[in-house]
Amino acid sequence: MRATFSGLNTMVRGIMANQLALDTTGHNITNAGTEGYSRQTVTLATTYAEQRAGLHGNVMVGTGVDAQAVERARNIYADIQYRNENPTQKYYETMAVNYDKLETIFDDSKNLGIEAALNKFYQTWVDLSTNASNSSARTQVIEQGRNLSDILQTSTAELQEQIRSQYEDLKSEIKQVDDILEEIVLFNKQIVTQEVTGATANDLRDRRDLLVDKLSDYMNISFTENELGAYQINSGGVTLVNGSTRGHLLMSDGISSSLYGVDYGVTDYNIKIKESNLVFTPQNGILKARLDSIAENKSYIDKLADIASFMLTAFNDQHKQGWDINGNYKFVKEDGKTTYTGSTDGMTAVEFAIAGDDGEMETYLTAEQAATVTLNPDGKYYLGTQEVTKLNGDTIFRTTGGEIIKKVPDTINFFGKGSIDYEYRYDSEFKDNYLYKYDPDELDDKKNLLSGVQIIAALEVNTMFSENRGDRYVAAATSYEVAERQNDDMTITRQYIPMQWGNRTGDGTNAVYLSELFNISQETILSDGKANALISKNLYLRDLDGNRIAENGKPSTDPVYGTAMTTLSLNSYYQKAMSTMGIDAYSTDVNYEGMQAIMTQVTNWRDSTAGVDWNEELTNMIKFQKGFTSCSRCLNAMDECLDRLVNSTGVVGR
Repeated sequence: MRATFSGLNTMVRGIMANQLALDTTGHNITNAGTEGYSRQTVTLATTYAEQRAGLHGNVMVGTGVDAQAVERARNIYADIQYRNENPTQKYYETMAVNYDKLETIFDDSKNLGIEAALNKFYQTWVDLSTNASNSSARTQVIEQGRNLSDILQTSTAELQEQIRSQYEDLKSEIKQVDDILEEIVLFNKQIVTQEVTGATANDLRDRRDLLVDKLSDYMNISFTENELGAYQINSGGVTLVNGSTRGHLLMSDGISSSLYGVDYGVTDYNIKIKESNLVFTPQNGILKARLDSIAENKSYIDKLADIASFMLTAFNDQHKQGWDINGNYKFVKEDGKTTYTGSTDGMTAVEFAIAGDDGEMETYLTAEQAATVTLNPDGKYYLGTQEVTKLNGDTIFRTTGGEIIKKVPDTINFFGKGSIDYEYRYDSEFKDNYLYKYDPDELDDKKNLLSGVQIIAALEVNTMFSENRGDRYVAAATSYEVAERQNDDMTITRQYIPMQWGNRTGDGTNAVYLSELFNISQETILSDGKANALISKNLYLRDLDGNRIAENGKPSTDPVYGTAMTTLSLNSYYQKAMSTMGIDAYSTDVNYEGMQAIMTQVTNWRDSTAGVDWNEELTNMIKFQKGFTSCSRCLNAMDECLDRLVNSTGVVGR
């Protein structure tokens, strides 16, 4: 009897196994389009055989099949590869979007951008050099100066808005990361609960792995699974999930960007870990791309600030060394910044002096003597036959009280406030260069120290140009003339001789010098004496590339200047910045496309194992259906045999 009923049990096991396999196949087919779903298979194994007696000894008879588990098809190595490459792809994708926005801000394809504004401003000075007395030409200079300052400030505002937008996106993404971490912890708990009986929570594991995949969009991660089936997830040395516990990411409180040393006019944020209150620094993915994009956008604000700084320092200094259309002059003290308000009567001219044996000035010439000084072809100055030394390019007087007084053109800044001086200062606290303005109305050094957007905001065309006939303040005529001679070593020596006004309304020489500032390097300005008086010892231009002057190979400790000269002109500097942006944007696009190709390969690799193949599933459906039907028919045959045995045995011949 046991052998008879064993056959029935064998068929029942076959029916149940094929039924389970059909159910699993149906589950695969219905989830073929479900994101993150892994194909499942039933693991079948033969049951223990029974020992039965035979004519020639005992035999082992099979008892059928048993479904040991329903397992999901998953390639752990493909998962690791996916989560290693995915953050890099998302990083480049996010950076590429930021570069697209930057290229829109600096787009000059319609000649309406910064480069066009610089070229138009330059051209008006070229035109003014030949039409210095023309009011229309002078007005055009002023209007194009306003256009340049306006477009620099507009571009800066757009960069600031882009930074704020990046921070808003970052805030939203951190919230999404925090939600993902919470769900992973929830699935960890559910999986541990369900698998404690020995079953495998395949669908829960799929959903958890999908969350881990999405988490890898935002940062680089590593994960391990403990003996209970719960994940531990780390990123950048920080444990984000550990079984049923997790860390919480959040945005820090807002901090003004000026507190970091440079004012970008925005509120900055950090990513923090709530439990430890430490700053979390993502190493890859969308979160790192956001922070890098913000830093990139700030660097372009720095570049615009460099252009504004050049205009407020070099350009203004050159402008103030020319004569306005009225030829006004003023007397200033030795520092060149403080106006002398006393009487000039009785002053002794000290423009020339006779040097003593020790090289010190022995005798200063009187005004009458200075008027008879001649410049010989050898480039030397003589009072009669006595060689004299020209002190500098300004007309200088000494008062009876011993003060040195200079007679200089009474001109104004083209950009900025009034006639105050702007120059760079080195800040030892933040170890960076800033623009300092000598403003007699504001004695607070902190407020006079400008950086970032403060410099760009200061780049306003002088309000005095808005007065009635304000164009008269445009200093188109130079206050210097240049005498050159060739030395024995074939070098050129230039002497700068002050020129009095003399009603030179049509002189546009200073306009030439101002136009040269756009296309000659600062190095050339100082070495070759181009752009007139910019060889003044009081002018040290900032390196637009950010390099400080070196003293014996070390950064300068000069509290006022401390910057080197760049080898780039103003126009070249801007063109280099735009070329760099284009190269960086192209490189980012290429890297993104390369990562897309890699991710396609990795995804195909994963799908080859975990993906649902319709042909395979339909084949399985037929196979398991046939198996179910065959087991059922075999069961019916055995049932008929058993029925015959039970109901017909012993009734023959009745």
